[in-house]
Amino acid sequence: MSLKCVVQLGIPDIIDRHGQPITLPDLVTALQIHPAKTGNVHRLMRLMVHSGFFARKQVPKNHVEADEGEEEAYDLTPSSTLLLKDKVPSLSSFVLGMLDPASAAPWQFLGNWFRGTEVTPFESAHGMGFWEYAEGNPEFNSLFNKAMASDSGMMNLVIRDCKPIFDGLSSLVDVGGGTGKVARILCDAFPQLKCTVLELPHVVADLPDCENLKFVRGDMFQGIPPADAVFLKLILHDLSDEECLKVLKKCREAIASNGQGKVIIIDIVMNEEKDEHEITEAKLLFDLLMMVVITGRERSEKDWKKLFLEAGFSSYKVTPIFVMEGDEARDLFGAQSHLYKHVFSFITSMSLKCVVQLGIPDIIDRHGQPITLPDLVTALQIHPAKTGNVHRLMRLMVHSGFFARKQVPKNHVEADEGEEEAYDLTPSSRLLLKDKVPSLSPFVVAMLDPAFAAPWQFLGNWFRGSEVTPFESAHGMGIWEYGEGNPEFNSLFNKAMASDSGMMNLVIRDCKPIFDGLSSLVDVGGGTGKVARILCDAFPQLKCTVLELPHVVADLPDSENLKFVGGDMFQVIPPADAVFLKLTLHALSDEECLKVLKKCREAIASNGQGKVIIIDIVINEEKDEHEITEAKLLFDLLMMVVVTGRERSEKDWKKLFLEAGFSGYKVTPIFGLRSLIEVFL
Repeated sequence: MSLKCVVQLGIPDIIDRHGQPITLPDLVTALQIHPAKTGNVHRLMRLMVHSGFFARKQVPKNHVEADEGEEEAYDLTPSSTLLLKDKVPSLSSFVLGMLDPASAAPWQFLGNWFRGTEVTPFESAHGMGFWEYAEGNPEFNSLFNKAMASDSGMMNLVIRDCKPIFDGLSSLVDVGGGTGKVARILCDAFPQLKCTVLELPHVVADLPDCENLKFVRGDMFQGIPPADAVFLKLILHDLSDEECLKVLKKCREAIASNGQGKVIIIDIVMNEEKDEHEITEAKLLFDLLMMVVITGRERSEKDWKKLFLEAGFSSYKVTPIFVMEGDEARDLFGAQSHLYKHVFSFITSMSLKCVVQLGIPDIIDRHGQPITLPDLVTALQIHPAKTGNVHRLMRLMVHSGFFARKQVPKNHVEADEGEEEAYDLTPSSRLLLKDKVPSLSPFVVAMLDPAFAAPWQFLGNWFRGSEVTPFESAHGMGIWEYGEGNPEFNSLFNKAMASDSGMMNLVIRDCKPIFDGLSSLVDVGGGTGKVARILCDAFPQLKCTVLELPHVVADLPDSENLKFVGGDMFQVIPPADAVFLKLTLHALSDEECLKVLKKCREAIASNGQGKVIIIDIVINEEKDEHEITEAKLLFDLLMMVVVTGRERSEKDWKKLFLEAGFSGYKVTPIFGLRSLIEVFL
């Protein structure tokens, strides 16, 4: 969604028009955004640089007041070059179309769809199939057609490298050719070629014919006009195997008149063994997209061969396009795959939510050993029509590291001796076991709830508007007010925060001396008391107080060494030996942080030896691994979109501590993304 925002704001075009790498101040000026949002452009660009869409360059300082030297600027990369709106090829329309709310909504229905009767999750979301929805919604139909046309802009490269495939043809039918973008490219490249675009009536209703290009309204399942060649670009992956077979037979009829015709297909061929990791990921994401939006799928060469032979064709030839090392087209299509992966990265997240909703980690755990696909399908108790799709979901989840493939002995009565493939848990999926501690399954479900997903659709407009956060743009109020007025969401959020707090046992194990000797502690923003209870169990002498918003702790009972106080951390924090803040300050702006830290200082000042204990994220792009940095930067954008907070570097933290009146601090990296910070009077 950050990539969609970049396209909506026109950042690639701004850099391109600038003619050289652009500094942050110049970019902010060119964007003409709301003055209150200027500080957030750096955060958006930081994630986009890390994701490979822009590059940092050093350029000479050109400000009048600047000293001599260099400053940082942003430049285009091959991936962002593909987002330039007036260049060919341009995939900016593809990004906007694929991340439109209508396209994103079906993913919230994936888990229930597996157990329901709807043909696709798209139907679950919109009450009708994709093509019917497009026909009845002209704005969405236009958006989709532009997306498909923008993707077809890559055809010039296909023709350049695969020209002999089209040489000698006098007629060609582009089946499902949209508004004719590919057909026009073919007509320009081969003036002798007579092209026909066969499409649904509502797509080509107002499109005029020209000398060697005509549009025909029709149905590829009923008949395809005769020609030397039938061309299908990313059509068959939209279709089920049964539908594919029908269309291929119609193709065969269309080219049979001269006995030398052929079908030319541009589509995805799955090859997990040979493809690079990122290429495979992009293909798997497309496969899930086909499952959710329509009834299609991506196929291996073995799958394609079976269809061709069943349709009556005698042979076929597969040509991977753009595989030559150093070739410009290969680099461009590599950038395209990179862009696709990031456009559809939310698919992995929503598939993970589906895995949690279906309880797949728990099923494998209860099975006591790696589970075969048939046994998993049986245990899931899903709708019979959906059983074939479990493999597709699991294939993406294996590729993403949530499950592992293992070979196990065949145990079916009718099976021959030997082994078969089974799925096992990994450390990541073990964190999703619902009855184990720690368990992050409530965190996954909450963070991917529609209430949290909706604000990202407002990000581009938010930069130019007056709302404090995109969450406010989506819901008309801030998250805390929304939580107070929506008990179901409030419960979901509190469970998510409590599940994340289950990791505290590990903190105590590794950082026990930090808590030794304390007699009292206030957990500020401590939710329903999960962390406080863990601390009370580990340190029986410790008296803990949870300070939280009144609606969060309204019905929570006190115990011997734990009490709950409804209050406001900006007003007062109860006195104690230590104040504890776990992932609280990153939800606050610097100004709010400073207020809270000053209240913390007042709370621990009575004995002159108190301290503040903070568990939070410390950004360190230079030292952290790529994946750790990516997770931290994603959290930073989450804080920007949902609240007014941000993730901070050690330099940022130090500045806040000193301004709040503390004398020193100590940062201890603990686990994963977080660090433990002790702040001293």
